[in-house]
Amino acid sequence: MITHTLRPEPKAHYWHITLGFTQTDNAPAVLKLANWVPGSYTIRDFARHIVEIHAECNGQPAALVQTAKNTWHTAAQAGEWRVRYTVYAYDLSVRAAYLTAERGFFDGACLLFAIEGRLNETQTLVLEHLPEGWQTATTLPAIGANVFQTASYGELIDHPVELGRIETLAFEAHGIPHCIALSGHYPDFDRDRLRRDVQRICETQLAMFPDPAPFAEYLFLLHLGDNIYGGLEHRSSTALHADRRSLPPHGMGEANEACTELLGLFSHEYFHAWNVKSVKPAAFAPYDLDRENHTEQLWAFEGITAYYDDLLLARSRVISPENYLALLAKNITRVRQNKGRLKQTLAQSSYTAWHKYYKADENAPNALVSYYQQGSLAALCLDLAIREQSAGAHSLDTVMQQLYRDWLHTRRGIAEGQWQTRCQEITGLDLADFFQTALHTTAPLPLAESLRTAGIRLQYAALPRSHGGGLGTDTLPSEPAPDFGARFSQKADHALLTHILNGGSAEAAALCPGDKIIAVNNYACTDLAGILAAARTGDTLEIHYFRHGLLHRTALTLHEAEADTALLYIEDADKLGRWLAGTL
Repeated sequence: MITHTLRPEPKAHYWHITLGFTQTDNAPAVLKLANWVPGSYTIRDFARHIVEIHAECNGQPAALVQTAKNTWHTAAQAGEWRVRYTVYAYDLSVRAAYLTAERGFFDGACLLFAIEGRLNETQTLVLEHLPEGWQTATTLPAIGANVFQTASYGELIDHPVELGRIETLAFEAHGIPHCIALSGHYPDFDRDRLRRDVQRICETQLAMFPDPAPFAEYLFLLHLGDNIYGGLEHRSSTALHADRRSLPPHGMGEANEACTELLGLFSHEYFHAWNVKSVKPAAFAPYDLDRENHTEQLWAFEGITAYYDDLLLARSRVISPENYLALLAKNITRVRQNKGRLKQTLAQSSYTAWHKYYKADENAPNALVSYYQQGSLAALCLDLAIREQSAGAHSLDTVMQQLYRDWLHTRRGIAEGQWQTRCQEITGLDLADFFQTALHTTAPLPLAESLRTAGIRLQYAALPRSHGGGLGTDTLPSEPAPDFGARFSQKADHALLTHILNGGSAEAAALCPGDKIIAVNNYACTDLAGILAAARTGDTLEIHYFRHGLLHRTALTLHEAEADTALLYIEDADKLGRWLAGTL
């Protein structure tokens, strides 16, 4: 048996860890710490947070030699080994380790060593000397007070752990116990509303897939803070970060924008229990946590999940059809306004996530397309194409259900290209041209044609970038809006340019990311958005800005905005209702 004992030192943000194991022969043990965590596809080099490490065998100091950035070899000696090490934990995210006097959290991949060749041995986790009053929330199988045991290393690191003062909201969905564990600081909120809405989302997803569910219980670890957002899926739980203002207030009618975003996060990570934690690419079966695991299929596992996360909010009726269409229009607009869609295919976006998407720079809007956002739109087109071409006999639901049955039967990952082949086998449709175009070219997706089959008309308008897209109205401005051609962050006394968009006004004026605009037309730049809202296409603005501490001046002529803001109009409510309800 392999034992991992964790002791916190909260004020220093240190986890003190002891790895205990028995070496039965005189061969060195090879210890490895993960370089990345499943579900977050980039190398994170967790070993860089190890502050000190040493070993002993049979109670005596023993040699421990580092052979790679994340690998150590013990001396070739049989006996009882203890490897003691300290990890600095101050990464406030869902994918790492965090420790203060108020709270602890960790994803096991970033703290716990694997022993090469012994991944399938029983693993025990012991949490000791926790601060008084701290509670523990995790789905790790408990065998005692703060003592947990799993059958393998892979299982051990697939259950995040939350520690501190925790509030729990419990419910059942299809007879399966669920719990929301809340941590952090947050105002009073409508607990019954949150519990009820999340329960409806879970019940809708459980009803969509065949039995049995891939878990016997489920835990949402929800940490609330200030302007934080994120989620990471696990086999029977998920770690979530959200803004404290996203909790549903008392008396709320239709879910507001912040609450809708929170519910979408719940929905997205829960759906992953089927789509990526169960059905997964062959490249992830098993995960190799030493190096990148490349696949062109992230569009199917993240993009399809992103399609269903909001769709299932509407299907479970926690948001209205109109609110769902507003979310969809915003996503279409985000994709349309990024020129990266004209340069990178969905397959390329998936494959290069490790060094491009997760390491996006100031040129990302011009160079990259998101396999989440574009992938969700490809899934929408695929769903509606299947419904239309099969005369309502099948949908994307049909495909997802059968893929899960396949996994229950074989427990195998999906090879490159097999997802598309299996989709056509399940539906009996020839979708080869669709997949070739959607995945391997930068040609536009047939969004307007697809949505028309669901009773929706899509129109693009030349509106201010701040509009973002939404439900259409009968009246539109008679003139196209001006477009600044850059993204910026407004500070107290200047606007900081963060992204310069290809072909836009700011690029033509030779502005660069990082420029600090201090004056427009000789007036202090304290509200650039307001200045732009009052301007018209063709106006020339005199811009004073700092670059690398040197004052510059340029003249910027406002170009006409492109027609890239998506507006959606309901033209057939019955067709829309059938699509959102998932009926065939």
